[in-house]
Amino acid sequence: MKGIEKEIEMDIVKAGNDRLSAMKDIFRDLTFTGVYQGPTWRFHSYGINCKLSGSVYAVTEIENAVPLVHGPIGCPFHHRLTPRRMWESMRLACTELTENDVIYGGEDRLREKLVDTYSKYKPELIAVLPTCVSGLTGDDVKGVIQEVEVPCELLYVPSEGFAHRDRQALDVFLKDYAKAWVDPTESPAYEIRGCGHEEVMLSLAEQMMEEQDVEERSVNIETYYGRFNYGARTQLEKMVQLFKKIGIKINTTFLTCTVDEVKRAPAAELNIAGRGIEWAKHMKKEFGTDYLQRTFFYSGIEGTEKLLLDIASKFNLEGEAEEFTSKEKNKALQELDRYGKNFENHDFALFTLGFFFTPYSIKTYLDLKIPLKYVCIDTLWLKEHNISDETIELMVRNIEKLIVDWDMGFELVVNPSLNETSEIAKKVDYVLSDWNTMPLYEKEGISVINTSVAMYLFYRIGFTGLVELAEYMAKRIKRKHNPRIPIVSRLEYDKIHYPMLADPMCLASHDMWSAMWSLRSE
Repeated sequence: MKGIEKEIEMDIVKAGNDRLSAMKDIFRDLTFTGVYQGPTWRFHSYGINCKLSGSVYAVTEIENAVPLVHGPIGCPFHHRLTPRRMWESMRLACTELTENDVIYGGEDRLREKLVDTYSKYKPELIAVLPTCVSGLTGDDVKGVIQEVEVPCELLYVPSEGFAHRDRQALDVFLKDYAKAWVDPTESPAYEIRGCGHEEVMLSLAEQMMEEQDVEERSVNIETYYGRFNYGARTQLEKMVQLFKKIGIKINTTFLTCTVDEVKRAPAAELNIAGRGIEWAKHMKKEFGTDYLQRTFFYSGIEGTEKLLLDIASKFNLEGEAEEFTSKEKNKALQELDRYGKNFENHDFALFTLGFFFTPYSIKTYLDLKIPLKYVCIDTLWLKEHNISDETIELMVRNIEKLIVDWDMGFELVVNPSLNETSEIAKKVDYVLSDWNTMPLYEKEGISVINTSVAMYLFYRIGFTGLVELAEYMAKRIKRKHNPRIPIVSRLEYDKIHYPMLADPMCLASHDMWSAMWSLRSE
């Protein structure tokens, strides 16, 4: 036991020595997130809106892996800067299909570019990502990959943008999800098809993973945010320490890993799925690897404790985990009480998009001892993505039910107008919002505390993310507020379809796209 304690102590010292480097990463992320206004959903919705974009980003998460886009040169031009990594141009190759290639086939071009890509970048993995064009022409990408000989791994990912989920899929998912809020035992096993990340994960599981001797008490973790996001290195270090204390070893973290680690993934005894489930189902079928999916009810203090105990139960480590988890939970509660003294004499209003927040994530703010007076939810995003009125009403109704059942004590305001938002802001001391809506509120003179960092900290495994979020909020409250009117807040936005500009041409394009989407069957 003393040996384990000494090893943990050495890990903590090492983490302290690396803290400066980690802080540089965090500073970089915050700086560039601020410059680009942060919300990845906005780039997806109004700029880079394609499954290929998610696939490109997911591949670049793997160390020394290069995406090869099989399509016209315009595709990589737009996807070289992904919504998740807007500050850095990445290594990205392209077959640069021409009109002749579209007519006669682009397989020869693909063979040539596979060799050129290896010669130029010397990667350990080249992932071929077809576009809509090569998908429609029917190029035999799998066949070409089997023929070409290069000294690295080759991967085929079905990334064609037109091969998307059914337009009703999100409505069905959210309806089942809203029902599960009230009864978490009915939580659906879901996947986010069409995002690009899931396609890469499943392709890796099907094409690259190899049979291994299983190492007892080891896990693979699919992290929600990868190496290029806020605090990624710190998150990984703390997860390693956390699981080691329970008696569990981390085998691989997807997709922040090496090519060799992908191959050795079946050595783990358990997969912890974060974004989707199909890759974990395949590993269960092919290699017998058990899995556990992180879902909404693993949020907050109680949810975090449940997650750790559920993971430990997979290894029959409940006894060891219960004692340790109880200590960590009590320690976190003490720290939250300390930070909570900064919040207790203030009123807060939380503004958020209906899709991104469940009652459980809203409750997490109360775990942080932040007294919410109002929670304002915008469901317009849902309607624009073909979510039925029936499903939206069910989501709102179940949130209202849990507000009463959990005695959360705040007022829920659905789709407030700008005038209503301004009136609510006058009744509280602080408005909490993220980059998604900050420019619009700032334009109206409403002071906002940016909570974008919350999304990163909510998804951490362990209690440290909650404590860091409380610390972050306390610092923002202590800081003297200087009214800011950034350039992005000076633009004229459409008040209904924010952040679309108030321009007739933009509105006409929006209406045309919405009409086309509503006619789409698959």
